[in-house]
Amino acid sequence: YRLCKELLSKQDHYDWALRAIKSVLVVAGMLKRQNPHDAEDVVLMRALRDFNTPKIVYEDTPIFMGLINDLFPGLDPPRQRDLDFEDYLKRVLREDKLQTDDGTILKTMQLLELLDVRHCVFVIGYSKVGKSAVIMSLAKTITIHPRRAVMNADCGQSTVKFLNAKTVTRNELYGIMSLATREWIDGLVPILMRELSQRPDKRTKFIVFDGDIDAEWIESMNTVMDDNKILTLASNERIPLQHWMRNLFQINDLKVASPATVSRGGVLYINETDIGWMPYVTSWLEAREIETGRTSEKTSLETFFDGLDPFIEFTRKNFDPSTPISDFSRAQSVCYLLEGLLTEKSVNKDTTKEVYQLYFVYACVWALGGGLDPGDSGKDQRAAFSSWWKGEYKEVKFPDSGVVFDYYIDEESSPPQFKPWKEVVPNHTFDAEQAVPYVCVSHAENWALYDLMDRLIERRRPVLLIGGAGSGKTVMINQKIRMTMAASQKYCTLYVQMNYFSKAGVIQNTLEGVMEKRTGSIYGPPNQKKMIVFYDDLNLPSEDKYFTQDSIELMRLHLDYGGWYEKSGFTWRQIQDTQPVAAQNPKSGTFFVHGRYQGFFVPFSVGFPQMEVCRSVYSQLFDGVLKEFSNPIKK
Repeated sequence: YRLCKELLSKQDHYDWALRAIKSVLVVAGMLKRQNPHDAEDVVLMRALRDFNTPKIVYEDTPIFMGLINDLFPGLDPPRQRDLDFEDYLKRVLREDKLQTDDGTILKTMQLLELLDVRHCVFVIGYSKVGKSAVIMSLAKTITIHPRRAVMNADCGQSTVKFLNAKTVTRNELYGIMSLATREWIDGLVPILMRELSQRPDKRTKFIVFDGDIDAEWIESMNTVMDDNKILTLASNERIPLQHWMRNLFQINDLKVASPATVSRGGVLYINETDIGWMPYVTSWLEAREIETGRTSEKTSLETFFDGLDPFIEFTRKNFDPSTPISDFSRAQSVCYLLEGLLTEKSVNKDTTKEVYQLYFVYACVWALGGGLDPGDSGKDQRAAFSSWWKGEYKEVKFPDSGVVFDYYIDEESSPPQFKPWKEVVPNHTFDAEQAVPYVCVSHAENWALYDLMDRLIERRRPVLLIGGAGSGKTVMINQKIRMTMAASQKYCTLYVQMNYFSKAGVIQNTLEGVMEKRTGSIYGPPNQKKMIVFYDDLNLPSEDKYFTQDSIELMRLHLDYGGWYEKSGFTWRQIQDTQPVAAQNPKSGTFFVHGRYQGFFVPFSVGFPQMEVCRSVYSQLFDGVLKEFSNPIKK
């Protein structure tokens, strides 16, 4: 462990102290009891390797394995596997329409092994690496497996409770004594722990803290995380964490946690490459085949996605997005855009592979290049991306003039082909009664975004526009919402102007104020409509001293789990039929929002219009203003 501390990189979640040593000895004892005839060096080598590998980052893996091989030369026992449990896990993954890939199975089994040794585990990884899928798959597998559960728990139905500690205040999290009445007011954590602790059965129960950790609220969990396993409240109540209960902390990192906190829990670190984005794409293709019945679509798109990884990697390494975008988000955006493009109107069972490739290329261009810096900072990343794409992707040719973003797919042509946006942009109709700030003159650049937003909103996919002040983000989204509501009566809208003081409680009260109760704990927009919630200036809310925006955490909780806890009584409130659309300025506020929330969105950059576009816009405005005047005055 001393060598690991000296040779491996400095990661916030690495712990090479006494608690880690004790855990390895516990694992070694378990392995020895399961395999009494194995030599002790084999048992110890397996314990050191299999217990520590889950927390090692990808770059440190070769160094760590080299240390193990130097300590135990010539030994390489296979990892001990529970093949029966893995079979049940694969069954659960298939039922949930997920893939039974080696990465997901390995990480799920590593989490189970950690939970046998530690009653608190940190599941760490960046946005969209598969943390939630691993946790939920494990819980469901424990439910259906007839003989296996976490250590000291009975087999049978497992229970999972979620909360985000950053969406409530400290007093709401742990409880507070009322100064006026001296009455104790329970918090969210005591309510959940007491409920699970007092249940008569001894089946597996998880409490998942899904959200950022800071050095304040997590310190109050220290007595729960160490061997005492007791939550001590200010009311002098002590709530035990029973032997069949486990705490999971689903987080991005441990950069603000103290060493004492880090040492108290096991660590499962999921690298971006451990599972990757390909299992998601495969599941999406299978769901599309069931939805549309087009086998040819799945076969064609599988071929195209197999060659997508080099393009994603090159885009990440050579172009600057307006806001950080992960590889998973890029692949996810391709899928979302294809959902809007491949409709009953555009394709059918007889559609050729060449047509599917045309739509795939169009989706890739906007998914990979749509979020790039449009040149407001000096270098036009979109123009550079266009030149690279035209030279790199030879199978589908864009016209030579302009950039790849200047064209759309004309579905009326046979076969479909690229045509310039400027040919279909409607002329502006001047309305003398409309205030100037609300006038929106269409041009090729915003008309392309209108079309993409229309396709994504129809499929209920979140959209994020990123651009500087005055680039027209707010006007464009408001115009698109008006167009959408005019075309369909099933939508209503809510405008939320974010600012420095937009806290989680304010956002929750704002949304709850326009919702109506449907049934039980389910709430939704009035009249059974679907609500488009427009968050303007998404990144303006202030950060606390631990770099967390609690309002963003509340909105992420909503997208992840479909609701939040009520402020009174902390009962779960399910919020249905809402869809976020957002705009943000990457040069103000916190510059960008948490990757776990932004990962739900398809991002598009909005730049300041070129001189040719400005001339066209103002010409149409002047023509409208001057149409009542005589020709000499017009001239």
